[in-house]
Order: sequence, then C-alpha cells, then structure tokens
Amino acid sequence: MMNKDVREFIEHNPVLMLANIGLDGLPKIRPMITLGIFKETLWFAVTERKLVYQELQKNNNLELCSAALSRWIRIKGKAVFEHDKSLITHILENSDIMDKFYKNKNEKEDNVKVFYIEIEHGELSDFERDLKIEF
Repeated sequence: MMNKDVREFIEHNPVLMLANIGLDGLPKIRPMITLGIFKETLWFAVTERKLVYQELQKNNNLELCSAALSRWIRIKGKAVFEHDKSLITHILENSDIMDKFYKNKNEKEDNVKVFYIEIEHGELSDFERDLKIEF
C-alpha cells in the first residue's frame, strides 16, 4: 500500500522511466507519464500502435524509476491491461494527461489502452533524510 510520502513523490514527479524487455529480447527504457493513482496503484495509458504496448502484451514484467534531487523511487511489477470500459472512462476523464496527449492528437478512445501496475515491490529512498520506505 502506498503511504503519503510515496503518493506525494509520484504526484510531484509523474514522469517515471519504464524498463521492460523489447520484442527483440533486449532491455528497453522510456519515459511514461502516470494517469494517476487509482485503487492504490499507478495507471498509465498507451495507444495500441506503440511498440511498448506490443512489448507488454508479450512480457508484462517491468520496473519503474524516477529521481528528484536526493529522492528516488523504484517499483517492480507487472502491467495489467484493464478491459472494464466504465473504469477506463472514469480514469481517462479524471486525468489531465488524456487531453494533452491523446485527445489533442485525435486518438480514438478505442485505440487508447489503459493499464495498471500490479506492484510486487516498491521503494522510496531519500539520501538527505536517511529515509527508505518499502511498499
């Protein structure tokens, strides 16, 4: 479960680097912007045309990382694509990211795939405060 410090870090640093295995079997890393935290986990959106969508369909294991000043977060888990249309609509309507990245690019909502992270392990650390929070 994400505590207050973890939530605040993600809210102030919504761009996380997503590492996964590519279709060629080699590691890949790319920036991903969170849609937000819903149901105690992180949610993301991607169009079905993106390579990362195809990669996560083949192998859904991933790690996320973000850093700001003396703090950083690492999250290990699996991408789980959501198919409940009402939940997808709710998440997309409550995310500022959708307007900026998908609606402005005339993406059809059916092409946008939403997934959450089934978190296996997470860690928020801070050098200055000698802080380490595991979740």
